[in-house]
Amino acid sequence: MIADELRADPSFAERLRTVLQPLSPLPAHHHAHGFTTGPPPPVLPPRPTASTPPAALDPAEVRKVWLLGLPQFLLAYLVLSLTSRLIGTGMAFQVVVLLVSAGLAAYGGRRAFLLLRQARTAPLIAATVLDVLVLIRLVLWLVGG
Repeated sequence: MIADELRADPSFAERLRTVLQPLSPLPAHHHAHGFTTGPPPPVLPPRPTASTPPAALDPAEVRKVWLLGLPQFLLAYLVLSLTSRLIGTGMAFQVVVLLVSAGLAAYGGRRAFLLLRQARTAPLIAATVLDVLVLIRLVLWLVGG
């Protein structure tokens, strides 16, 4: 049965031969007393198989990138709209909200760029673009644009 499996799957046969190579009988250059007359035969490393697929991204991580972008923009826009007529404490509140939102959007962008090193998926790329655009708009609001 093993011989049939080895004939049916040559890659399995090659891996099995590679793994069992150090366990093969002693070569002819060994004496009966266990002493060798030369160096031991080289042990070859296993042959590399096809490249392993990239690790799948955790959907929760991609969701975090989305949630650090779009809600920050909506919150900042809502605060700016509601407090636009206020002077004094309203202006300070606007600046604080814009700074916090910009910080969270920047953190989302950083996470997105770290995740892009692992894999490039369409939702992650879209979330990254959104975070960068939100960050740019928040900075423009901060500088008065």
